[in-house]
Amino acid sequence: MNDIFNTARRIVDTPQDHLHDTRLFTAAWATMKAARGQRFDPQRLRPQHLIGHPAPDPEPLDQTLIRVGETVRSYAAKQGYKIQRRHAA
Repeated sequence: MNDIFNTARRIVDTPQDHLHDTRLFTAAWATMKAARGQRFDPQRLRPQHLIGHPAPDPEPLDQTLIRVGETVRSYAAKQGYKIQRRHAA
């Protein structure tokens, strides 16, 4: 019984590893609730209670600055401003 409880705890502690099968997470959650003597209604477990996939890694700062600089320069050129490109040495 301890093995089942430990497996359920591991699944509930890391839901991001088990997003491909939410039934597994639901069963683990029910096992945890039953071990505490609590009742569990799976109909009340909504998708918003599950953690979504992690967001992609943010863009590196230097790439962001280059992209924003190019956007600003192109917009300024469309408006008729003369922009001198200065490169840091």
